[in-house]
Amino acid sequence: MKRREPRLLGAIIENMIDATGLRPQYQRHSIEAVWPQVVGKHINDYTGRIYVEGTVLKVHIVSASLKEELSYLRPLLVRQLNEAAGAEIINDIKIL
Repeated sequence: MKRREPRLLGAIIENMIDATGLRPQYQRHSIEAVWPQVVGKHINDYTGRIYVEGTVLKVHIVSASLKEELSYLRPLLVRQLNEAAGAEIINDIKIL
């Protein structure tokens, strides 16, 4: 049996994600996962359902005034979320 060079576990997992075609789902989940880190605890406390549909992040916010405030921050949030996720995954946010 041929001995192989050691490989990083992270690289093996990344290869498996690509090989199985799960990259898009993984990226959508990563955007949802970084939302609390990007917006902070206060905004996250007012966040209901959050999901990615195509290239649009849809976020349910329970406060009308916060919805208005976040609508002005959409371009900044898109950039910060993509940076935190490590890829260009979304291009817009719809505040619901």
